[in-house]
Amino acid sequence: MMVGELMQHGYESVSVPYARQLEFNEALDVLFRADDATELMVFLTTCVTR
Repeated sequence: MMVGELMQHGYESVSVPYARQLEFNEALDVLFRADDATELMVFLTTCVTR
């Protein structure tokens, strides 16, 4: 759903590679524990597909 929402609003699609799933989960953990999305946003910018 995230990709569809991004694309609907003019953003590129994001695909989290399986090999980086742990990194993604850790960034999500920081988001939920600290209420800080900075690490997640930085991570997602490295996963943008073009």
